[in-house]
Amino acid sequence: MSLPPPVRHNVDALLNITSGRSTEPVPTANSYFDNVSGIYSGRWLAEHVTQATQLAPLNSSIPEGYKRPGDKTFGRLTIMLDSDELADKTIRLLHGTVHLQADDYSAILSLQGLYWSSCGSAVLYAAWEPNAQAAMDLVRAVPEKDAFLQAKSFYGEAMKERLPSLERYEDVAHNCDYQFYMQFDPVQSPERRLAGNDKKGHSAGDLSEDIRFLQTIAQPSELQAQLIMYSPDCSVAIASPQGQGVSGIGIERYRRKTIYYALAALTVLLSQAVLLVCQMRHTPTPAALAKISYQMLSIQLIIDSFTFTLHIIGCLSLGNVYIVFAVVAFLTFMVLGMFGVRYLSVVWRLQRPDVSDASTNEGRRELWMIYLRFYLILIPGTSLFYTYLDGGGQLVQWLVCAMMFAMYSYWIPQIWRNTKRGTSGGLRRDYVIGLTLLRLFFPVYLFGYAGNIAFNPPAAFIWVLCAYSIAQAAVLLLQDAVGPRFFVPAHLRPEVYDYHRPLALAAPADANESTVVDIDGPSPGSEQQEPLEQTGEADQDVSEPSAETVPHCAICLAPVDSAVPPANQHDRTTYMVTPCHHIYHTECLSQWMDIKLECPVCRASLPPA
Repeated sequence: MSLPPPVRHNVDALLNITSGRSTEPVPTANSYFDNVSGIYSGRWLAEHVTQATQLAPLNSSIPEGYKRPGDKTFGRLTIMLDSDELADKTIRLLHGTVHLQADDYSAILSLQGLYWSSCGSAVLYAAWEPNAQAAMDLVRAVPEKDAFLQAKSFYGEAMKERLPSLERYEDVAHNCDYQFYMQFDPVQSPERRLAGNDKKGHSAGDLSEDIRFLQTIAQPSELQAQLIMYSPDCSVAIASPQGQGVSGIGIERYRRKTIYYALAALTVLLSQAVLLVCQMRHTPTPAALAKISYQMLSIQLIIDSFTFTLHIIGCLSLGNVYIVFAVVAFLTFMVLGMFGVRYLSVVWRLQRPDVSDASTNEGRRELWMIYLRFYLILIPGTSLFYTYLDGGGQLVQWLVCAMMFAMYSYWIPQIWRNTKRGTSGGLRRDYVIGLTLLRLFFPVYLFGYAGNIAFNPPAAFIWVLCAYSIAQAAVLLLQDAVGPRFFVPAHLRPEVYDYHRPLALAAPADANESTVVDIDGPSPGSEQQEPLEQTGEADQDVSEPSAETVPHCAICLAPVDSAVPPANQHDRTTYMVTPCHHIYHTECLSQWMDIKLECPVCRASLPPA
């Protein structure tokens, strides 16, 4: 092994190598895991090496096209290791990948090497692509003579069948390859275990049996290690920061973790589907659907689309647990396709009848524009998320943060529609509360939970996003309870039509139909319209109507008690008068307007109540 003096010193200290001592596995004072297969994550620090020797010359300039991390660069890494047994049970064959991520550097390298369970040391070679030269470089990277001979014997035998299938060195794309050294932490020191046994009344002779049991654990639950990487091609060393190593979990435990995640995700998605079905049943009529913002539904579908595509990427990236991501992605697609798209299409056709007909040129053009906007958001957004998870820089992090806040503003269009139209009650209360909390599951798990299966570090902005989303839901609930424009200053509120305005009656031409004459003129927000029929005196006393002038509701055909003083607003809530001067019971017309926003008598359009 040819390493510059600083790197060699650190490797010797890491692997506990002293002058004249071989790394041939010998019994040590510590006990190590027999199987280190697992998924690891941690931080790393890169330093450019400037001290050279005759045996380890430095490249004054890296080869053209090669890329290395900057000097004093911090980053994070993810290591996936799997192992196979060899004839000597104290040595295992390792293979896997290492993913290095930093603001200005990202690399996914293939790993292959050996692990000595008697001393907890692993020597690997990290190459951009598996090739025959990398297999030989691995053996040469072993630090000492005895260990080198073991590696040459065992690794050569294990690789004999694989070598023909590997790419030739000249056929692969090259970059900074690394000699890779790992030292795993011991399971538990014998002194501590012995003290524990003595306290429990166990004999010291049981210790060796306990250690053998720990060494034969098939999949360890907690794994800790320190690492050093050195690239001869690029003269850069990468190591765990002082006091910080890599930590990991065994493959089986990681699989259980992904299963728990899948169960939680399935529960969330099924709950969303149930809430959406209940909301669809809550708005069965055109008048009820007119209260729903289709922009709100569109943003929610974009969120579901991101959830689907990111789980598909996880399915392709993590082969060991692909079925978990596939199931979550499939259910997301079902919720997206069966309920979300259907509800959006119904609302869109109702609110945009002029362009919802796909058989016309304008309808087809509008439909294509919808698809274009959708994919212009989905494809770049998915790439941005993938770059973020791949260790994107500060700009990428800010863009992801901004995109998350934009997507989780999905209640804003509904709040605006309620305020603009002066209506509320379009959304069920349990739908608003439940969907707000359920849609926070995926971002909180990915950006707020340190133990997430993507090994993504927590980000502080996620808690601001939660507060922002809950605040929107609170405004929606207050619009239902207090009024859709409760937060708008009185002088800025648009004038709305008053269905309970004072009126004077006109003699009806039909016992089942009554028209009215306004006392105070037309109500704000309505157009001046002549009564359909008007007879009798205009100055008729509204406090004492005659039998001929008592109006009847055209819906229930019962008399409407409208003979109240004009100043008594409370008594005027018993009736409603339309802009076209027809009068009804408040309860009758309210129920009618839940179905149609048009007058039952003359079919004139009615403003929202």
